[in-house]
Amino acid sequence: MAVLIVDDSPDERLLLHHILKNAGYRDLITVSSARDAFRQLDLDHAGANGVNTDVILLDIKMPDVDGVEACRRIKAIDAFAGIPIIIVTARNQKDWLQAAFDAGATDYIRKPVEQVELLARVKSAFKLKHETDARRSWEQEVTKTITDLDRTVRDIATLQQLIPVCPSCRKSHPAHMSESALNEYVRVHPQTKFQDLLCSTCVGPGPVLSSS
Repeated sequence: MAVLIVDDSPDERLLLHHILKNAGYRDLITVSSARDAFRQLDLDHAGANGVNTDVILLDIKMPDVDGVEACRRIKAIDAFAGIPIIIVTARNQKDWLQAAFDAGATDYIRKPVEQVELLARVKSAFKLKHETDARRSWEQEVTKTITDLDRTVRDIATLQQLIPVCPSCRKSHPAHMSESALNEYVRVHPQTKFQDLLCSTCVGPGPVLSSS
């Protein structure tokens, strides 16, 4: 369970780190600015080489890039869309909190931070992250199943066109098989294997048996 702490105040970073560490959280990363957080998450490359993060604690009032804009940029990356972001702020203006939620924040904590509240919010955020990951995994599995079924249906349709079947007797007539359809099927299915079996034409007439 990894937590990224973003705050320009050394005292606040130390306090958050201390509370979480004493509560059993070991994978903690602290940075002093939004830009440092962007580098940790590798935002420039859509998170390709970013640190593993499950929850982000993000201060609002920071120099250069504030927490609202930082939240908006992080949430714009698909890899981080499901990561809960908890805003940590001393501000009381509702418009700042509304802006943070509009940017994608999931919760907030007011400064000065109280241990009980912080741990409860972080625990809730981890639960949300777990549920989000489980749902995303399920959706990916469903999508894969649908894709496999679609591929199977297409293969069946291709085979139906490849091997003509009499609508009356329901028997196949491989003698009328389309060579172009066969070639196309092999091209689309390069893993296809064929059994070597000489046809009656290639075998030719068998030996003439005579009786004495």
